[in-house]
Amino acid sequence: MRVLSLAYVIALGAGIGLASAHYAVAHRPVVGLVKIGAWQTWPSSGGRDIDPYMRAYLARGVHLPLGAGEGVELVAEADDTGQELDGRCRYRIAGTTPPTRAWTLTVNDLEGRVFGPPVSRTGFTDQEIVRDESGMIAIVAASAVQPGNWLPLPGNRRFALRLRLYDTPLSGQAGELRPDMLPRISRVDCG
Repeated sequence: MRVLSLAYVIALGAGIGLASAHYAVAHRPVVGLVKIGAWQTWPSSGGRDIDPYMRAYLARGVHLPLGAGEGVELVAEADDTGQELDGRCRYRIAGTTPPTRAWTLTVNDLEGRVFGPPVSRTGFTDQEIVRDESGMIAIVAASAVQPGNWLPLPGNRRFALRLRLYDTPLSGQAGELRPDMLPRISRVDCG
């Protein structure tokens, strides 16, 4: 009876340990997270002072972070009101971008992978976007074709937006970013 109790405790401990280890590295860690409006970033993910949880997450091979002096990656999984981004809805991504030499905005799944067909275009660069007279950007993200700067969405799936700022003076000070320095994500409607 005692052997069964000991085996049960060992099995339970091993199960909890494996489950907690998987949970700790399955998604980006909360440690080092900086939230700026709808956007979130992990400024130390490409530097020397990277924490062990982020290092384990990156070791899974999901993606390669920008180096400390290369730029900043911002991720949005919700709009400005906090509602999760849903491919059945239409969104307006509008505003300014911080000073940077170049930027990209892409639609990815929640694991950071680019969607395949039928989504033909997965992002914009600063060179491709048509700006208004004031220099602000305005992008419509929807699963149906839209006029202007249209970013296709993956139908009825959740998604994330990734904004990468390359060669920006804010690389080491992502905590100094303010929501008014980044594009706003507004849900227009859902269909």
